[in-house]
This record gives sequence, structure tokens and C-alpha cells, in this order.
Amino acid sequence: MKNNLRTKKLVYTSILLAIQFLLYATPLGFLQIGPFAITTMHIPVIVGSILLGYKRGAFLGLAFGLLSLYRATIVISPTSFVFSPFVPAPGSEQGNLLAIVVAILPRILVGVTPALVLALFSRKNISHNISYGIAGLIGSLTNTVLVLGLMGLIFGHDLGYQSLTAVLAMIGAVITSNGLVEMIVAALVTISLANVFDIVGKRLFHSTR
Repeated sequence: MKNNLRTKKLVYTSILLAIQFLLYATPLGFLQIGPFAITTMHIPVIVGSILLGYKRGAFLGLAFGLLSLYRATIVISPTSFVFSPFVPAPGSEQGNLLAIVVAILPRILVGVTPALVLALFSRKNISHNISYGIAGLIGSLTNTVLVLGLMGLIFGHDLGYQSLTAVLAMIGAVITSNGLVEMIVAALVTISLANVFDIVGKRLFHSTR
């Protein structure tokens, strides 16, 4: 049984990593839904946290963060300096090492918070679908709030935000626009994907959960 559980976790981790790379390498990772630009890169991290626990969730989050750092380094945009220490901010001659924190720390925590939510709800006998959906919402909110918060705190001056109030206003504006849609998408896809893994797992790895 323990060997089956290890095999299950290894297989699931490998599949979720593959999905991450697929999303990164295709437009599926960054969807345009009407006026909203939605990222789906964090969804495999959320699903991994739900199904495999916070340790493997954090590992998948680390992979997400490294992909984000790599993308910001090779695909230069006006905000690349926020996520890559190899890209200097406007008016600067060198990058900031704290960009690593912005790129990676929030993504690691995206792999932790859904597992904590699921653990809390499992004690209250709440249905899997509701637990999965709320875990997806919280995971997506973690990504949005922490990335924007760290951006504002570390690079607020470079981004034109001169005060904490301005940073908080920016976070609120993003959450009520793109962030809200992103959370809903994350919740719905998380429910679907987690249920697929559940069904497949029950057929391939009997009595391991």
C-alpha cells in the first residue's frame, strides 16, 4: 500500500509538472477572455496541493516560480524587472535580487494554502467539490495578493506607486477585475481536474487514499 501511494504521488507530480510546462509553452497558460487576461499556470499547483499535500504542492509552486522567472528573463516586458533579477528596472543599470522573492515565494505558498483549506474542510465533512472549489479560490487569491503585494512593497517606486495606500488600491482594483474572473476560472478547473485525478486514482491505485 505504501509503495502504491509513493507511486501514485510520483505519477501525479510528474503529470502536473507536464501540464505546467504545457501551459507555459502554449497560449493556454495565459488566456484572454474578453477584456480579461487570465493566467492558468497556478492551477496545477493548486491541484497538486489538494491531492498530494502541501510539500509537493510547494514543489510544484517552486517550478511555477522558476518558469515565471525564466519567462520574465527571456521575454522582456515593461514589468520583467519585477520577476527577474537579470532585468534592470527603468533608469537602473542592474537588476534587483529581490525579484526572485516576487517570482517564487508567492507561487510556493500557492502550493501550501489549498492543502490547508482542504485539511480544515475535511474536519467539517464538507463535500469534495465545495472543498476543491474554495481551495481553488484561495490558491488563486494567494497568487494574486502576494504577487501584487510584494511587487508594490519592493518595486512600488519603480512602478509608480508612492505609498502603501496606492499599493492597496492597486491590489483591490486587480482583484475586483481580472482577479475575480481568474479565481472563478481556477475554482471551476480545479474541481474538474481534481475529480479526474480522483477517478483515475481509484481505478489505478486501489485503497491508497
